[in-house]
Amino acid sequence: MTMKLEDAATELVGSDIEYPEFDPWGFTKGASEEKIYWYRCAELKHGRIAMLAALGQITQYYVQLDDPVFNQGDKPFAALQQVYAERPLAFAQIVLAIFAVEALGQFNQVKPGAEPGDLGFDPLGLKPTDPETLEKVQLRELKNGRLAMLAIAGMLYTEYLTGNGVLEAWKIGAVSPFNDGQGIF
Repeated sequence: MTMKLEDAATELVGSDIEYPEFDPWGFTKGASEEKIYWYRCAELKHGRIAMLAALGQITQYYVQLDDPVFNQGDKPFAALQQVYAERPLAFAQIVLAIFAVEALGQFNQVKPGAEPGDLGFDPLGLKPTDPETLEKVQLRELKNGRLAMLAIAGMLYTEYLTGNGVLEAWKIGAVSPFNDGQGIF
């Protein structure tokens, strides 16, 4: 096991902070520049999805539709199962929308000269033009995405183990880590 990044990965944004050259599983060892580019694109995509999912976990607790199919706002797994059981065409629509977004993202990502994660979609004009500011924004997105991936995994794990959504578990006190029968430990 080595922690050394290959040369193609040392110049990536985020590879020189907190744990410089952190590659415990050796993903970059012998990897081509294209493969490392693909890894970074995948990391950014999963981080963005995780940030949206974490926001959705919190939002759906407070904002719910009046439709009885969507009455499981505090339990995301239960809500998805309910939509699948009661409205299979709506579930199919969700799957097709995910497929369309993936296909469009992949189409834009494979364009020659594209930066990792740059899908050509910036309707609000938030992308900085200054290279130094852009690098800071990219680093923030990368770190927040990494944190969100861990956060949403914890949220889903909590619901899987306790049967309660994250905020519901917090509300009833089922988050105690002290093995007192109240939490997931």
